[in-house]
Amino acid sequence: MCCCCACITVCHPEPKQSPNRSSVGMKTRGTATSTDVAREARVSRATVSRCFSDPETVRIVTRERVMAAARDLGYEPNLVARMLQTRTSDMIAVLTADFANPFQPALVEALTGGLTAMGKMPLLLKSDISPMAADQLVQVALAYRVAAVIVTVLPVSDAAIRRCFEANTPLILLNRVSEDSRAISVCGDLKSGAIRAADVVVEGGHRRISMITGTVGRWTTLMRRGGFRHRLDEHGLDILSQQCGDYTYAGGYHAALQIMDEAPTTDVIYANNDAMACGAMDALRQKLGLRVPDDVAVIGFDDMPMSAWESYSLSTIHQPINRLISRVCDIVNLPDRGLSLSGEITLETCRYVQRRSTRAVTLRVGDLDEREFLNGAKI
Repeated sequence: MCCCCACITVCHPEPKQSPNRSSVGMKTRGTATSTDVAREARVSRATVSRCFSDPETVRIVTRERVMAAARDLGYEPNLVARMLQTRTSDMIAVLTADFANPFQPALVEALTGGLTAMGKMPLLLKSDISPMAADQLVQVALAYRVAAVIVTVLPVSDAAIRRCFEANTPLILLNRVSEDSRAISVCGDLKSGAIRAADVVVEGGHRRISMITGTVGRWTTLMRRGGFRHRLDEHGLDILSQQCGDYTYAGGYHAALQIMDEAPTTDVIYANNDAMACGAMDALRQKLGLRVPDDVAVIGFDDMPMSAWESYSLSTIHQPINRLISRVCDIVNLPDRGLSLSGEITLETCRYVQRRSTRAVTLRVGDLDEREFLNGAKI
């Protein structure tokens, strides 16, 4: 089941009542046309159109007269009609899923906010996580003749990528990577972030290590799990217990209980995202009566807002949302909407944030201490 909503908020001033309104002005509000405005302002329809689509090309005096007539008549330009006539659109489709993971709505909010700030109109399309659902959303998005399609979380099939390519519509994968030369990828360097998490664990003196993984088969899981295991292999260390938490708080809670039942000597748990890490911390402290980090340390991934709460103070790998969104906005704002960048992969550095759920380690260049956030650091 798919749902969609245009993330557009438009505020209109109350129309001024003209005491000498012409007979045209007696139309029901919202039914006035550009022809009515042109007649009222004594200009051509083309001038009315330019006042709304390219106002800088119209003299100020004329523009003010047209806008006053539009207000008096309650005229609203028909954006859909303009889109059909010009075959262009400022609408950007955002395809997403998995709002059970708190990081995802934070990412989508930042993305839609960034697009709106630059004058674009986000069209939010949400479904469950499956290739079929993603393909259906791509088809819906293209039916709206959007300027670009941005996909986050959802797996996209070769057929969907080809459909966007054939429609001359850029496809941008946010927070995931595809090597398909027809797609554009903008993502945090998840593998390097997972490697840094492993180094933090080892530098903290931990040797009895367990892991809570994300949903099996997802690209993000492969990166976050693979990078961590690869680094442990280099240190000659192994995983005592590995449980799947499906990227949810409840999944992390139950996975932590399974880990401590299977490997009770575990002294650190690495969770593939913060939601699972927070669930694990609550299971360790509330269900098992263990202390974090004295008995079992916990490190997460993403740096979602809840991670900084005093009740968690979760050490984690920070996903650079601001830089990711900035790059995506730069791409869709190009004259060709990014078509010339097909096949490009942008990887942004993920940084370690040290809080109190792990033992303190010596910070490297680029790492952050929680005190930097308290002092207003922006990353």
